[in-house]
Amino acid sequence: MNYNKRRRLLFLTFFNIFLLAILIACTGLINRCDMTAVIDRFRGNDNAARDQIENDVQAENKQNSTTHDNAPEKPETDKQDNPQQTGTEKEQVQGSSGEDAGSKYSLLPYYKPENASRYEKYGLENPDFDEKRVVADVNIGLDYPFYGLIKEIRNYNDITVLVNKYNKLPDNYEPELEKLEERYCAPGRGAQYLRKEAADAFRRMHEDAKKEGLNITAFGTYRSIPTQQKIWENAINSGRIQEDVDSLNSRGGHSEHHTGLAVDVVINDYSVLDTEEYQWYKDRAHEYGFIIRYPEGKENITGYKYEPWHLRYVGPEIAKGVYESGLTYEEYYVTVIEPNMQN
Repeated sequence: MNYNKRRRLLFLTFFNIFLLAILIACTGLINRCDMTAVIDRFRGNDNAARDQIENDVQAENKQNSTTHDNAPEKPETDKQDNPQQTGTEKEQVQGSSGEDAGSKYSLLPYYKPENASRYEKYGLENPDFDEKRVVADVNIGLDYPFYGLIKEIRNYNDITVLVNKYNKLPDNYEPELEKLEERYCAPGRGAQYLRKEAADAFRRMHEDAKKEGLNITAFGTYRSIPTQQKIWENAINSGRIQEDVDSLNSRGGHSEHHTGLAVDVVINDYSVLDTEEYQWYKDRAHEYGFIIRYPEGKENITGYKYEPWHLRYVGPEIAKGVYESGLTYEEYYVTVIEPNMQN
């Protein structure tokens, strides 16, 4: 009996051990399966994430490729026609136009950069004038009224000096002069004085004309600045209107007679046109270095009425150039003489 109990007890013990072993084995298998599942799940998530990243990169590349490489080029909008033009763009367009307009003037050899804005304004005010006319007029000063823009002359000793209503000699200017002999002077006009260069040329012209039976004499030559100013004031005080006085009489400092290079010949009125002397010197004076300073029909440039008696010495070469060009001395000076002085 005791033996059977022991056998049963031993059987139960082994059975329990067996069951326990099975239980342990099953538990390990379950845990292993769970770990495998976890590992597989982790690996699956990692692959999914990696796939997601790759998909995102591909999508971004595709988007960039579409934006920069494959998109059609946007046509440029004409700024001048675009109604939505910004203020800056308008300024750029206007500035460009100004530069273009400025360049058409700057091509001329007598263009002055400091006068650029004046060229622009004068050109707009006178649309019928070409570029040459605009630049020449402005350089003369004609974009201002007579005596409206006065500059003091610095090259006052040059025989080519330009003295007019825009260019004034210094108040203390006095040239070196020499007296003309009486035979070269008009009767009753007193002593006459010129600078040596002009005096010598006048003597030669007088002598050559005399060979042809003509008598070209000096009616009026040097005149001081105070004397000229007094003449102008007397004319104003006589009751004449200022515009009329200015068309015939210079104000002090603005007369060519101050230079000792100007000479009124024969007589200073229009009766000189009827003389044989005028018919001779009008086409011969330039050979001696003289020009008719205030030609007919040029009052709007010179500021003076036609004065066929008023000769101005500038030297034979310059006188020939002025005579052949048909220009006033103002025009010739700013387009030919002045540019050569600057070179």
